[in-house]
Amino acid sequence: MKKLPESVKTVWLYAALITLAVEIIVFAGAFVAVKFMDWPYVQYIPLVLGVIFVLYTTIEMALIPYRYAFHAYAIYEDHIEISRGFIFRRQSTIPIARVQNVDIEQGPLLMIKDLHEISIDTSGSSHSIDAVTKEESKRIKQRVMELAMEARNAQ
Repeated sequence: MKKLPESVKTVWLYAALITLAVEIIVFAGAFVAVKFMDWPYVQYIPLVLGVIFVLYTTIEMALIPYRYAFHAYAIYEDHIEISRGFIFRRQSTIPIARVQNVDIEQGPLLMIKDLHEISIDTSGSSHSIDAVTKEESKRIKQRVMELAMEARNAQ
C-alpha cells in the first residue's frame, strides 16, 4: 500500500484551523445573541456547545499524525484498494472492471501544497484518494483507465 504525501498533514491542519475559527465566531455570536434573552440557563447552551466543538477540533488537530498513518492506497491489475479512517477504519476494494470514470480534483487547500484528490467512480459509488502529487495523479488516472479498458475488452 502506498502512503499519501506527507504534505497532506499540513492541508488537514489548515482545514482544522479554518473549522476552529468558524466555530469560535459562530458560537461567540450565538453566545452574545442569547445573552440578551431572559430565559434562565439558555445563555450557557452556546457556550457549552462551543467548548465541546472547539475541544473536538483541537483533538482532531492533535491526531493528524495518527490519521495519516491509516490513509493508503494500492492499484493492482484487477482491483484498487483504498484504506482510510482513524477511529472508524474503512478499506474499500474497487474491481477494475467496474470503474467508469477517474476524476482529478483540487480544492483551495490542496492548491496550497500542489496536491490533487483522485475520485474513482463506479456505477454504484464513488471512492477517493484524499491527496496525491500532480504527477502521481496523472499516473493513477492513466493507469486505472488503461486497466479498466483492458478489463472491459476482455469480457
